[in-house]
Amino acid sequence: MKENNQILKEKIFYWLLTFVAITIPFPAYSINSQAIIGFVLFWIIFNSFKEKSTLLKKNLIPFLILSIPFWLVLFGIIFTNDIDSALKELLKQLPFLIFPLTLLSVKLQNKTINFITKQFCFGVFVASLLALLKMVYFKVNSLGDYYYYDKLSILLNKHTTYFALFVVLGILFVFYQLLNKKINKKIAIVLLLIFIPVFYMLSVRISVLALLLGVFILVAYHLKKKHVIMLLITLPILFGAIYLTPNFQKRFEKSTIENTKIDDLDFRELHWKAVLETISQNSLLVGNGTRGNRDFLYNKYREYKLTAAHEDKYNAHNQFLEIILNYGFIGLILFLIMLFYMGIRFIKYKDSLAISSLAVLLTFMLTESILERHSGVIMFTLFFSLYLSNNNIKR
Repeated sequence: MKENNQILKEKIFYWLLTFVAITIPFPAYSINSQAIIGFVLFWIIFNSFKEKSTLLKKNLIPFLILSIPFWLVLFGIIFTNDIDSALKELLKQLPFLIFPLTLLSVKLQNKTINFITKQFCFGVFVASLLALLKMVYFKVNSLGDYYYYDKLSILLNKHTTYFALFVVLGILFVFYQLLNKKINKKIAIVLLLIFIPVFYMLSVRISVLALLLGVFILVAYHLKKKHVIMLLITLPILFGAIYLTPNFQKRFEKSTIENTKIDDLDFRELHWKAVLETISQNSLLVGNGTRGNRDFLYNKYREYKLTAAHEDKYNAHNQFLEIILNYGFIGLILFLIMLFYMGIRFIKYKDSLAISSLAVLLTFMLTESILERHSGVIMFTLFFSLYLSNNNIKR
């Protein structure tokens, strides 16, 4: 009877974890938040407190390392000048505590990574398919074209950059499973037939570089040297050609700022210049605190005539600059320690999927503050907690 109860508990635990992974790409955040709450509540009764504490002691270093962003938020609350926004940020960054705590204090099965990545791919597939069906419906009924970038994001009800991140990781997960013969080829083809068109229609430029880097890492780990050399030549040409397609060429069109046309690179340069000038006005050591007042930054946007950035109160659009804004160079050093620790650990255990996922996230962080939204936080904390737990199994 006791053994049957434990089997039932494990089934419930994994299906709740599955529900968390599947709902990440779904519109809005409420369903995913409810899934996380349900998972955490069941984790409390899943195994004994003694077993939790024993496993957590063994995994104390990875737990503390991966939860660094949460501790930074607590640190920044001490000297922030906007306590209400800081408390909201604390709630948003709570998964940096939740997932390392829950996933590093239980004994996960060997196939957990493969299982959860498949469920995530299914979630991305469903969300993409629903958006495509809406797009076709609107087109047939002459209600407008929604097949490009921000228009498609309306149907997805997700920021384009974040959904592009989901699609890139979905493609990588499928490719990894194909290389390791862990997925039916017909299922893989169906998934890719949806992922690739959506990837093209989203037209997020940084996603091309991220996918190229992720694919090359998987190829380097799993194919023979002669194949790697061949792909090293062909992949950049293939992905470079993507930039010449109509949708991606549109993304290079000039933006309008106060009746003046400006190249996107110039826009980015002014944007980051405003951020750097704001950083210089804050404490370089500890920043401006968690969600500290950013009026200086927004005024700089207005000074440089970045109307959209000023009106919509853009963040730094770079995760590393975002960290410095909030927590100074102390925060940046701690954040880099977290990334460096995971990179070294994944390389040590030859975890190609974890390495490629980390490379993808780092690439996106160059042009987006990925950890400023629910989607980015959940993606990062869930999968890297699983990767670290998987390394413990290998160890």
